[in-house]
Amino acid sequence: MTLLPYILIIGIALFGGIATMVIGNSKANQTSNPDYDRRTKQNLSKLTYVYVGAIVFGMGGLILYLVN
Repeated sequence: MTLLPYILIIGIALFGGIATMVIGNSKANQTSNPDYDRRTKQNLSKLTYVYVGAIVFGMGGLILYLVN
């Protein structure tokens, strides 16, 4: 079995995580949206929902891949 799908998935996940951190900590984001720092709990809960959904869909895709 080839390693290409695993490399792609890991690469996309790393890129997304790094891009999220860079954008969240950028000076432009903090100056243009000062409420971002005040709504940390709400922002984290929204991100958690997105990541839980991505994990569920990812696991579903993995199960379909392994079954077929």
